[in-house]
Amino acid sequence: MRALIQRHPFWTFYTLAVSIFAGLIAYMVVLEVVGQASHGSDYSLLGDFRDLQARLRAEYPVLFHHRDSWVYYVSCYFVMPLATPFFFLPGAPTVSALAIVALNRGKRGVLALIRLYKPIQGSLSARQGLVIYAALLGGIALMTSAACLREYYFGDPARAGAFLEHLGVIDVKTFLGAWIMALFFNQGAALEELGWRGYALPMLIRRLGSPLGATIVLGVLWALWHFPRELPELAQGGQSITELLRSQAWFILSCVSMSIVASYFVNITGGSVLPAIMIHGSLNHVNGMYSANVEGLRVAITGEGPLMWFVAALVVLAIAGKDLGWKRRQALHGGQDPSDAWVEEPARL
Repeated sequence: MRALIQRHPFWTFYTLAVSIFAGLIAYMVVLEVVGQASHGSDYSLLGDFRDLQARLRAEYPVLFHHRDSWVYYVSCYFVMPLATPFFFLPGAPTVSALAIVALNRGKRGVLALIRLYKPIQGSLSARQGLVIYAALLGGIALMTSAACLREYYFGDPARAGAFLEHLGVIDVKTFLGAWIMALFFNQGAALEELGWRGYALPMLIRRLGSPLGATIVLGVLWALWHFPRELPELAQGGQSITELLRSQAWFILSCVSMSIVASYFVNITGGSVLPAIMIHGSLNHVNGMYSANVEGLRVAITGEGPLMWFVAALVVLAIAGKDLGWKRRQALHGGQDPSDAWVEEPARL
């Protein structure tokens, strides 16, 4: 096993991450089948789980207005223990990365990977870090405000009101609670990014020799990693092949665009995954304005959110170029990148 990991560290990581995700989707299907066999064909454990979530949101709106935090989901797992394994569904990339690094590089590699949670890396000063994070938060605020204003003046004012409600613009506490959860506790962002932008990104950059090329490849693979969640609905005839292809095209564009923005901020902070967590959480929160229809584990995807992130990616490319801050990252570490602890030279996939 270790020899396989050494030959193909990226592909063993990715295969394990996909396998964990697919295995948990299969587990969900089994739970649904067993539940219907026990309680009748109209029963749905997932439906009960959604009802529980709605009750929690109504009772604790400040804490749970953002519907995709790991705090929210863990709270539900205490009530429905059968759903607890789903904590590892968004965590699959990070679990996979830590396992592969542990088997291949041991404690030193694992600690180097975990240290990427620090918000400032290398020789970056606290003042420089504050400027970067302030710019990031300002960009997120500007993009979100522009989306709401565009809808109000050039779209449907009533829909713009729904956008504001989704974002938590109800009262100050709800707004702050929703955004704190989205930025720092979103389950996809907090549980995935050590795997994607922490472990995999520098490996792909060093292997492919192009920060932008590596970022696009990772964005596509990240989007495809989600594909198993489409299968139950597809098998039941809930969506056609045409609908699937259209939604996947928009989803891939969204993932690639967000990857470009995240890669830049990760690199200019010296490799910290915190900017990626914040950007990923913002994407999930803001895109929720446009993707309100939930079908099983799927969310209906329209073109509005992906196009918004595509514009953000173009702005980053105009500022940073194809390098996406990679040279800056190397300078912050004096040429000794943290990924040296788990990436061999020449880098392998």
